[in-house]
This record gives sequence, structure tokens and C-alpha cells, in this order.
Amino acid sequence: MYDLILKNGNVYIDNKNIQKVDIGIKSGIISSIGSLNNKEAREIINLKNLLVLPGCIDSQVHFREPGLT
Repeated sequence: MYDLILKNGNVYIDNKNIQKVDIGIKSGIISSIGSLNNKEAREIINLKNLLVLPGCIDSQVHFREPGLT
């Protein structure tokens, strides 16, 4: 059983191809990518064709200037 399944998300497979896949997460770690039909999870979120991206970090922050971070 998964903690979370993200269903029907669009994922970049390489720089030219996007596939609709399900993503299974256990203990905060992606453990499966592909079709997860008939799999159980504590929570299932239908992404309804949204694009799935990795976390992004803004390395151009200015901590020395309060209010501008």
C-alpha cells in the first residue's frame, strides 16, 4: 500500500516526450512510476493532466536585504 498516489500526471520522460503516468509514494519517497491502477493508497490525488515537476530552488536570493527574499 502506498501513502500517496498521484494519478494522471504529465511527466517529462526525456527532453521531447511527455507521458501520462501515476506516481506512487511510500514514506516520502517515490517508489513507483507508471500505471498504478488497482493499487491502494491512504490518499489518491487526480492531477487531471497537470504537469509534474521536481522541486525548484531559487539560488538568486538576497538574504542581506530584508523583504526581498
